[in-house]
This record gives sequence, structure tokens and C-alpha cells, in this order.
Amino acid sequence: MPLQYLLWVNSQPFPNSGVDDDLWVKWYIDEHLPDLINSKTAVRAAMYREADFPLGSKEKSPRKFLVLYQTELEDPLSSQEFLNGVRHTSDMWPDKKPSSEVGNFNIRNYKLIQDYDPDRRGEVAAPFCATVEMHPVDEPDFDKWYREEHLDMLHKLPGYRRSSRYVIGPKTALTKDEPPKYLAIHEMDSLQGFVGKEADAANTTPWTVKHIKDSKVFIPRGWELITSRGY
Repeated sequence: MPLQYLLWVNSQPFPNSGVDDDLWVKWYIDEHLPDLINSKTAVRAAMYREADFPLGSKEKSPRKFLVLYQTELEDPLSSQEFLNGVRHTSDMWPDKKPSSEVGNFNIRNYKLIQDYDPDRRGEVAAPFCATVEMHPVDEPDFDKWYREEHLDMLHKLPGYRRSSRYVIGPKTALTKDEPPKYLAIHEMDSLQGFVGKEADAANTTPWTVKHIKDSKVFIPRGWELITSRGY
């Protein structure tokens, strides 16, 4: 089962930072992910790159990298573990600038509200996942829809693994704008599982159409695994 809290870090090096995507990934793999795990800021981490997604928006986010940290801390970036146990700059950066000046970050805290793992996959970093951000107008019915219909229909998708659902937590200094209240993460063997009759059936029920139409925000994105740590 996932841990109670999730730290969501969506990022990209600034265009004029002197850091390209390859160096950004290297920093994460060699320094940043080990720092967060070893300091106990997080227990597990999975890093993804945005991928082509059949259901995604044509307007792409400026941040193509996503790290999902499972943690026991409600607000990990305010913790002593993070402040004292994680490097906040790097020899990899030009002039050893602070990482916050090199990278364009959008960071959020979330709390787990549902773990859906019908096949008992357990804690494995999925090769692909879809994230869906929503802000429903009828929250009780939204929760009922997920629990009584939608997840069971997603379970029928080819390559479906499991899902977890979250509600937004405390804001961080690097939380951009007003984030949607709810996040769902659907783990997959391939994003092509969202193409076909099973996906069409899951996404066209009256209940599904209602919540997608009524939601103040609906942001689906697809991701491919780069690396993981702590699993």
C-alpha cells in the first residue's frame, strides 16, 4: 500500500540555466533522489518523463519531468530531514547556483484517500502512469463515482496495474497557482492501454461524462518511468 503522503515534484531546467535535460536527469539520479531517500525525507521515489498520451491535452506543460515521492511526512520540504539532509545546490550547476534557481519547479503535497490494487501488485514503480487532476463540484458523488464505477472499469484496460487517489495537502513555497483539489494516479504497463474499447467504455459512461464536464479542472497527463529508488 502507498504511504499516507505523496510529494509531487513537476520540474524542468530553466531554458537559460546552462543545464540541459540530460544533466537534469543525471542530477536527480546521482544526487537528489539519493539525498531524499537517505535523509528519510521520502521512503520511495519514482521519476518520470512526460510521454505521448492518447487522452492528453494538446497544450503541453513547460515541465516535462515528474517525481512522485512516497513519504511519511505531511509537508516534507519543511522538515528537518529535508532542510538538513538534502543538498540544495550542486557542483553540476554553473557557479554552483541553488537548485531552485536552476530548475522550474511546481511542488505539491498530497494525502492518500484511496488505494485501489485489485490484483495485489504492491509497491513497484510502474513503467508508465497516467495522472488526472480534477476539481469536482460534487465531491461526495465524485468519490462515489470512483469507488463504485470508474476504477473497476479502468481495471479492465489492457496492461492496467493499479490506482491511487489523493487530496491536496499543505502548500509549499514552490506550489504554483491554485492546484486542483484531487489527483488520481493510474499505473500501467503501457499508455496504449488507454486506447481501445475498454478505455472507450470507461470514459463514456453517463457518470464519467458528468464529472469530466462538471469538473472545474480536468488535466490528464501520461508519463514514462526514467528511474526509481527505495522500492
